Amino acid sequence: MRLFHVALLAAFTLGAGSFTQFPGAIAAEKPEPVPQVADALLRGDLREAFETTLGLAYANDIDAQHNLSLFYWHGVGSSQKFDEAVAWSTMAAIRGHKKAINARKIMVQAIDARAEKAAMDSVRKCLEYDAKWGDNSALLPLSTSYLKEFAPPDDVKAYFWSSLAVSMGKIEARRQRDLIMANMKQPDIVKGQKLANEWLEEWRKNSKKPSDPCDLIKTPATR
Repeated sequence: MRLFHVALLAAFTLGAGSFTQFPGAIAAEKPEPVPQVADALLRGDLREAFETTLGLAYANDIDAQHNLSLFYWHGVGSSQKFDEAVAWSTMAAIRGHKKAINARKIMVQAIDARAEKAAMDSVRKCLEYDAKWGDNSALLPLSTSYLKEFAPPDDVKAYFWSSLAVSMGKIEARRQRDLIMANMKQPDIVKGQKLANEWLEEWRKNSKKPSDPCDLIKTPATR
């Protein structure tokens, strides 16, 4: 049994490509090992490893978000939940995690289109909440979520969110905004600019923060 737990540790911290006994097996990223997770795996406490990874994922640790998707996908430390696996993988992927991008491609082949759309919708809902209440790091991933690599493309919304990211000082978003704009017609650019202006006006008006809507991808550890 201890050898199994060591194999889990290798898969999650060294990218060893374990879990090949599962259909559509997905190797983990190669992040810096998290001591608490590594220790929990070596002790065979899969639930603690899962909960620690869950907490780090909530804190926007991109490696943890990817690894959490693998916990859910393979049913390690939690019951197997493909919907949450795809949601967390999507979150990491649209934020630029290369292994998550590849893992997500495999995952979405194993679920139907409705489940894939539901996962993306939940991720966008969560990011929109974060963006509305001051987390500017959510803006560029929202733009990316509307690119053809991740969903049916929507140039107006992709431009809208990348434009907002640039306006909030995210210089790295300028290249994405300009690439999107280069393939847009002028009326669509105007639509995107109008959306950005309306969003900013609404954001300035709101002072009372509503409850967090991130139900799917911010699941309590006890669920």
